[in-house]
Amino acid sequence: MQKKVYVPILVLLAGLLAAAGVLFLAVRHLTRADGSGQAASRQEADRATLQPAVLKIVFPLERPANEAEVIRAVEAKLAQDGLPLKLEITYIPYAQYWNKIWLLAASGEPYDLVVTAYSNIPDLAAKKVLAPLDEALEGYGPSLVKSTPAYAFKGVTVNGRIYGIPRVMPMAEFQSFLQIRGDLRKKYGLPEIRTIAGMDAYLEAVSKHEKDIVPYYYDTGKFLLREYGNAAFLAGGFFNSPVYIDPDDPDLLVRNTYESDRFRDIMAKMHEWQAKGYAPYPPSVTSQFPDPEQAFLSGRVAATWSVVMKQTERVDDFKAAHPEGELENVYLHPEKPKYLFTAADNILSVLSTSAHVKESVAFVNWLRSSQENFDLFTYGIEGVHYKLKDGALSYEGIPPERRYTPVHWAWDDIRYARFSEHIPKEYAAALRSWDQDAVLSPTLGFVPDLAPVKSEMAQLQVITGEYLPQLYDAGVDWESVMGAFRAKLKDAGIDHVVEEIQEQFDRFREEGGGASGIPGDS
Repeated sequence: MQKKVYVPILVLLAGLLAAAGVLFLAVRHLTRADGSGQAASRQEADRATLQPAVLKIVFPLERPANEAEVIRAVEAKLAQDGLPLKLEITYIPYAQYWNKIWLLAASGEPYDLVVTAYSNIPDLAAKKVLAPLDEALEGYGPSLVKSTPAYAFKGVTVNGRIYGIPRVMPMAEFQSFLQIRGDLRKKYGLPEIRTIAGMDAYLEAVSKHEKDIVPYYYDTGKFLLREYGNAAFLAGGFFNSPVYIDPDDPDLLVRNTYESDRFRDIMAKMHEWQAKGYAPYPPSVTSQFPDPEQAFLSGRVAATWSVVMKQTERVDDFKAAHPEGELENVYLHPEKPKYLFTAADNILSVLSTSAHVKESVAFVNWLRSSQENFDLFTYGIEGVHYKLKDGALSYEGIPPERRYTPVHWAWDDIRYARFSEHIPKEYAAALRSWDQDAVLSPTLGFVPDLAPVKSEMAQLQVITGEYLPQLYDAGVDWESVMGAFRAKLKDAGIDHVVEEIQEQFDRFREEGGGASGIPGDS
């Protein structure tokens, strides 16, 4: 999920990922066992031991329309399939969600499934907020084990125990995208955008000919890493992490983000676009576009942020406003390596206070074991909440108030994901195979333990929060502000952070971590 931000002040990675012993023997054992008759018999026996239970699930955001109708149908299908489970779902606003998860665990309330993230799994596991799922997966998760890549399980493993069920969606450079209006690009006879020069030409054409459209708004520039040099950020999000590793660096050195050429070059390009009137700086247009996403969907903006799957989520709302319009993802330099930096992103975990660990795993296994089950929980009742046209999602004839749009990004599975009828078949096929030719980053699976530099990281976070908004502004005196920024970072201990994380990463590599330590996928 992509959280809306005007500058990249993202959630700070924290916690513990011990590398020793993380060889995923349990995962391999599960994968081997899935094919044997003995294991199949055990799974049937295990299913028979499930007692009737009400699973208490906690999701972020708001309750979707028509959920009660869908859940009744889901529970009927569960019963039909021999799973005596009921579902009780609570929703918490996103801004409060992460704190609420801690409070639920601390209170001892018997909630079951919750949404977690790759960045907070180590901390949640270390503080015993989450239940380990190894045994439950072995007995009640055969479909999950078989279909989930080993590297994804690696992203939810701490001290050799599995603490979540990662979704299985395209992950390679999934944030290296920008969304544009394909119809406007074609209108001005421009080729598909594959370079920064192509992006310059598109923004220039929009600026010159579309006076009522802002060319570029609400994006941090992360997609430009494909132009200026990729990076695995190790202690935070894009440019909010003080340290990074260049996956092409033969020495794999941890470096200071804010002394890098890639930081300077991306800021320079953002400043250039601001100076040319292509990309107004966010504070200057916040009142004009209180909802940047709606501004893009309504046609008032010609380029905005995206991730690999965002076009599939936007397209129906966009087409409702612009039936003849087209959306396109910009992914620069497809000829360059496509790195898989992150082992997992959105995850379903079980709270340590849950009385229904095996039942929770059995439910997610059921959800991701067939197209029928996935469709029902994810899209609702066919013919009532959606229609299928040649396998694609269609809402033709479905009133908006009858649609069902849950937080499916928490459990998505690319094998079963349905795409809108407005998504070209060749694009859908490309998404399904997106990770197949990915290059595994040497940093894959590495999450630093920030406890030894907790004080420094807290100070660095305050400093970057103060200076990054200034540095994104083309009107800033770059040299003086950048000089002050770097001086404060040094005083706050950024050099110590670099040294500490380098030591941890070197140990991670020595103990078999990274791409070289990943077993074959299921």
